[in-house]
Amino acid sequence: MMLMMISFKKHRKELYAFHSSHLGASHKKVNQVCQDASGSSYKEKYAIAIVCDGHGGNNYFRSNQGSQIATEVTIKVIKEFMGNFLKPNASKSLREKMFINKDQFMRQLAQSIIVGWQKQIAEDYRNRPFTSEELLLMDEKFRKKYETNPEESYIKAYGTTLIASVVYPGYFWFGLQIGDGKCVAAYEDGTFNQPIPWDDACFLNVTTSLCDGNAIDKFRYCLHENHFPRAIFMGTDGVDDSFANDKDLYDFYQEVLQTFQEKDEKLAKQEIENFLPILSEKGSGDDISVAGIIYNKV
Repeated sequence: MMLMMISFKKHRKELYAFHSSHLGASHKKVNQVCQDASGSSYKEKYAIAIVCDGHGGNNYFRSNQGSQIATEVTIKVIKEFMGNFLKPNASKSLREKMFINKDQFMRQLAQSIIVGWQKQIAEDYRNRPFTSEELLLMDEKFRKKYETNPEESYIKAYGTTLIASVVYPGYFWFGLQIGDGKCVAAYEDGTFNQPIPWDDACFLNVTTSLCDGNAIDKFRYCLHENHFPRAIFMGTDGVDDSFANDKDLYDFYQEVLQTFQEKDEKLAKQEIENFLPILSEKGSGDDISVAGIIYNKV
């Protein structure tokens, strides 16, 4: 990947977050909608980045709405979650409780996302029941299941993966994920890793999902109060599948990081926006979403 570097001598924010989603090259050819969604938010004290990948396929014909709703709900839930840490004199005690029982805290956050997503999905379904055209898209097994018990099976049509990350400098950073795609952290010493444990249930075209009945048990996470990354990136599997191996993927994110280091934030984001459709065309052909948090330590 060739990214031109232009240096701007200006003060950079301590925290910056970005996101970008693009329709896959192969999907353009058959007039499919983009099933990916992404989001980001950054304030003076913390930043959020999210990518979601709707499953596509005949039985997941509303996964583009599912991924968008997941993005919006996750941002809302995390902002409410982080609001507790921003209250006067609250951060220290809450942080201590968080690290005493990491599993409980992160499971509670994941559960809030699931409940919020399911609530919004139910509202969308009530307002827009499946059309006859959509029902025809289902395979026979799924259609029979839906016709027998629509109130329990409609949620599958909205299926999506989710990766979210938060950086709260001086306090903690975490990543939360269900499904495929990869979260990559870049550190000051030039090393990279994937801080969220991989799920072996995600293989080829099979993935865990927010629409799974036991989704809460399929979330993975990382949570740290030190060793803050220089940047943390997340991409849907359309990004991962565009590279032959993790080293090539890390090289890509290194160039993304360098672009944000050396360019004005607006121009850096535009350059990423311009490149991702090319990556899809030359790589996986799939929808592509990238989001990230840049942490300029001061």
